[in-house]
Amino acid sequence: MSRPATKWKCVLCNNTIYWDELFTYLKNGVSHYTCLRDKAIRNAKIDSKELTLLLDSLEEELKSIVSYKQKLSSLQNEEAKKTLDQIEKDAEKNAGILTRLIEKFSDLS
Repeated sequence: MSRPATKWKCVLCNNTIYWDELFTYLKNGVSHYTCLRDKAIRNAKIDSKELTLLLDSLEEELKSIVSYKQKLSSLQNEEAKKTLDQIEKDAEKNAGILTRLIEKFSDLS
């Protein structure tokens, strides 16, 4: 059985991004979380422990997004769906904020 692919290629490794992988949106395109993490740590502009805390927080948000999306497909109650959808959107916003901060504190070019 084949894995469903997104329409994106990772801007850091140029490989296809699949829906079952953690990924995030950088200023210049989409990246696998693992590619972002590895390059950010190599090119850290701040203490690596602090950057690792930010990367761990991003990973948690990305995992939450995946979890919420999976749960949304199982919900029938409209109020519950709307609420969980809003929570998932908040996690996406948080992931975006963390991604911008990680980009700022590491040289990803």
